[in-house]
Parts: sequence; structure tokens; C-alpha cells
Amino acid sequence: MGKPSEKPTEEPQAFPETVHPQRVTSTEWSVMLAFAVTMLTCMLSGTLKSMADEVTAIWLANAVLLGQMMVAAPRQRYWVLAGGIAGNMLANLFGESLMVALSYTLADTLEVLIAFSFAPRIGSVAELLRPKALLKFMAGGVVLAPLLSGLLATTLLRSQLSGHLLPSLANWFVAHALSLVLFTPAAVVFWNGEAADLLRADRRLKTVGLLLLVCAVTTGVFVQNRFPLLYWALLPIVLLAFHADAAGVMVGLLLCLAITVSFTMRGIGPLWIFPYPNMEARIFSLQLFLLAALGIALPISATQVSRGRLVGLLREGERRYRILAENATDIVMSVTLEGRLTYVSPRAQTVMRRNPDELIGAYFPDLVIADDRDALATAIENLAIGASEISQVSRFRRSDGQILWLETYLRPVIDPFSGQPEALTATTRDITARKTAEQRLADERLELQGLAYRDGLTSLFNRRHFDLELENQWQHLAEDEGSGFTAVVMIDIDAYKSYNDQYGHQRGDDCLRTIAQTIALSAKRPTDIVARYGGEEFALILKDTDLQGARVVAERIRRAVEELQVPHLASHIGIVTVSLGVAAQQPRQGGDPAGLVAAADRALYEAKRRGRNQTFVAEEGDAGPGSRV
Repeated sequence: MGKPSEKPTEEPQAFPETVHPQRVTSTEWSVMLAFAVTMLTCMLSGTLKSMADEVTAIWLANAVLLGQMMVAAPRQRYWVLAGGIAGNMLANLFGESLMVALSYTLADTLEVLIAFSFAPRIGSVAELLRPKALLKFMAGGVVLAPLLSGLLATTLLRSQLSGHLLPSLANWFVAHALSLVLFTPAAVVFWNGEAADLLRADRRLKTVGLLLLVCAVTTGVFVQNRFPLLYWALLPIVLLAFHADAAGVMVGLLLCLAITVSFTMRGIGPLWIFPYPNMEARIFSLQLFLLAALGIALPISATQVSRGRLVGLLREGERRYRILAENATDIVMSVTLEGRLTYVSPRAQTVMRRNPDELIGAYFPDLVIADDRDALATAIENLAIGASEISQVSRFRRSDGQILWLETYLRPVIDPFSGQPEALTATTRDITARKTAEQRLADERLELQGLAYRDGLTSLFNRRHFDLELENQWQHLAEDEGSGFTAVVMIDIDAYKSYNDQYGHQRGDDCLRTIAQTIALSAKRPTDIVARYGGEEFALILKDTDLQGARVVAERIRRAVEELQVPHLASHIGIVTVSLGVAAQQPRQGGDPAGLVAAADRALYEAKRRGRNQTFVAEEGDAGPGSRV
């Protein structure tokens, strides 16, 4: 058998033990081979039929032809069928009339075509033994095809048959069904080269040993007529089904069949111990034995094929998982529901500076710093009781003292039978760089916010912040049910322009910073807002402070500045002083923040007009309803 000219269209095998088909490449050679093999198997079946007193124990030809068609290239299949039909016809012409030979050939051809329509296009016998493919082939190829071909044969040959047609139909059905179910897989093994592959060096000893055991036990059982040891021959078949692949099982069943049929047809074996009424009954018992062997071996072999395929898939999946885990930039871990590590990828060596093998069995939360352990442990507990996915950020202290920020995605592994979590997978990523960048951005944001709402020279709040804060306080008190006051104090440095002209702008800036610090220290409550309103002018917002309380604060500021005794030769007082204007109002009584500021500003200018270095309080009604002197 040569190599295939075309690969099968079925899905590829999932495990490496799959043997690829080796189809006949030459159409002419395929036709001749089908012709010769079909003719020989027809003649061999006829010889067995003659030895068994015209009772067909098993019909080989159809199964062998079907097996060749199943592994042939698509363009060669019907040429193979044509060669098989010619060989079948020629074999039947030996000893039969043309009409009888033609009837047998038509029935055999119908059987092969029906069975082929239900048979999968395969590359190895293991593909035929998959549950779905095997069930379809058994129902259509093994049951329906022999039944319909038997009906056709008995109908065409009715005049040639003696007695009732039903026994002849039953004999035809059993012989052909047994042939198709046993010899079709065996023929596939030989046609695609799997039988020769059994002698491969890495499997030769085991396979040959098991096949020799089948031959030895079967021969030992059938070489004698004294003891009824018939079904002891099934034991090595079972052992072979468990420990050999599908091709080895088919070869073993074929050897068992050859030995049992050979001895039984020659009048030797345990079947001759029992007093059967005729040869037909003895052949029927032999067929039952072969069906028992097949019924035991095929399910075990099919199960082993499925198991091997699943094991291959699992191994391939594990191999791919390990390749991905070992080459991923993240740390991949498997965790029990109790939080114990069962697998840690090699990435842990690079990120955590810990040997992955040393981490196996460790309690996962113990790896992070103490402050983050409870949160990680709680996340694991939540996954164990039904959470679908949790992301947890934790800190890890490396052996060199560096603190790493690690983000871990935890997911449950669900048991397919119970539907409950059976383990956890964890993917841990080093986000230290991201956290550092986030902190830097937060610091920059605060700095920008400070620049937006702080005065660069004095570090006090600027006018923007003053206006926003006054608006917020006003809105809050206006909506409040109480009768709280909001007070504003406006402050201006006396004769500041003359100070700049006398001492220069550098000394002028120093003077501004000194006055700003003094004002800030005099406003003692955390809720007091001190701002540089513009130029040499400052402003205060005093929350929940009436006019009298605001006047006390203003006077404290005025005296504090006066006590600084900062020289000011251009001033008639001789030192730096400030003038202050005070206004207060109840927001619930109406008005707006702008009116309150305007009232305080007017009071400031009145203080300056009256000689400076003094506090002036807005008159009643100057700031709107609710103001007080």
C-alpha cells in the first residue's frame, strides 16, 4: 500500500499516537488489488462454507472491500468498488451458474454501498471507534446493510434455496454482520499501514507480547476437546483491549478468529464437547463466541480511544497553558479554595525575587504586607462561596526591601459536574510603575490646584478661591434653617505705593509676605479663609461670625501688624499699618455675596478716609438685610 494522495476530510486527531492513512496512489493498482483481494476472500469464504456443510460462518469479502474504500482517495473509491465487483463476480462463477453468481454479486454490492454510506471517511481505525462514528456505522453498516442485502439475495435465489427462507436470511445476516463489524476495522488496519506500524521499535515488544499471549491462550483453549474452556479465550482479548491501541486489538481479534475457526472447522475445540444436533448449530455457537469477543473488545477499545484522545487533549492543554504561563509577563498561579499555592509560574523569580518552587504550599495572603492580608484573604473567601471574579491590589515586600504594588485577578475554576468552585487561578501583575505614576500625577494635580487657588507670592488663597468659598458658604447658610452670619473683612496696607517707592519692590514683596503671615496667624479657626485679594489688599471670610465677632478679629489683625513695627518713613505714622473694613450678613435674609464684599470694601475706604490704621464697621443696612453695626 502506498502513501495517500489526499488526506481525510475528517477533523485531525488530538493526540500524537494517531497514524496517518497510507492510501493507494495508483488507480490502476488499486483496481487490481481490489479485484485480487476480493476474489481471494470470496473463494476463502466459499471454502469455509464448504467445510461447514454449506453454512457460512463468516463472509470476509465485503468487509475487506469496504475497508479499502474507506481509506482510499475520493477519486479512487468507486474504481476500487468496480475492481471488487469484478473479483466477486469471477469468484462466484467458479461452481455457480451465471444467474446465481450475478445474484450473489448484486447482493454483495448493495451491502457494500449501504455500509459505505454509513461509514466515516477515516485515516485510522481509532477514528472509526469514536462513539458517534461507531454507533452510526453499527446501525447502518452492520445492521441495515446485511439485512437489505440478505433480503435481496433470498428473493433472487428463492428457487435455489431449500426449506424456509427465514433461516437462510438469518444465516446470511449473522455471517455478513459479523464480518462487517470485525473485519472492517481489521481491514482498515492493514489497508492504511497501521498493522505494519505495530512493529515500530518503541512499541514492538509490548504489542507482539500481547498478540502472542492471545494466540497461545486461544490455541490452548481450542486445541483440546476434553474441557469446556471456551470463554477463557476472552481473557487475553480483554487484556489486549486495555493495553494495546485500536490497531493492535483488531489484529488480536483477527488472530483469535483465525485460530477458533481453523480448529472448529477441523472438528477440534471445546465446541465439539457439546452434543449439537448439526454443524449449523455448532457454527452458530462459534458466531456467538466471536460476537462475545467483539462485544467485549470493541467497547473497551472505543473507551480507550476516547480516553487516549481526552488525555492527549489534556496534555496538549496543559502544555499550552504552561507555555503561556512560563512566557507571560504576569505571574500565573493556581490556588486552593483555602488560599494555598499549588503552582507558581517562573515569572515570580523576576518580579518577586522568590523561587517559584519555594512558594508551593504557602498561604497566599501571607506573602503580602500585614496591612493588606485581610483584604486578600476576604477576596479568596468570597470566590470560594460564589463570586465570579475579584481584582485585589496588595503590597509585597521584596528581599531587597523594595515595596511592590501587585494587582491580582482571581477567578474560580468550576467543577463541570457539581458546578461549584474547586480551585482558583490567580494572575498577578506588577503595577509599581503605574502606582508611582499615579502618585506623581496626584502630586502634580495638587500642585496645579495650589497654583490655581494660591497666591504665588504670599502662599495665601487667591481671589478665585475667595470668591468660590464665599459663594459656597453663602449658599449653604441660605439653605440652612438656622440664622447664621457670614462676615467679610477687607484689609489694605496703608501707603504701600509710597513704601515701594521708598524701599524698592524687593522690600515691598517682603513686606507683603510679612503682613500675609501675620494676618494668617491672627485668623485662628480652621474655617477662616485668608486670601490675597489683589495688590496690597487682603480679605477674610469668617464663617458663623456676626458683626461684633468680625470686628474683634479685625482689631486683632490691626494690632498685630502695628506691633510688627516695620519701618515706613514715607508714612506719617512711621511704621507699616493696615486699614480694615468689616461687614456681616445673614444669607437667609436675602442679598448676595457680592453685596457683602461691596459693603466691606466701602467700610475699608471709610477707614482710610478717616486717617488709616483703624477698623471701620459697615453701617446697618449697608450690606443688605440682616447687617448689623
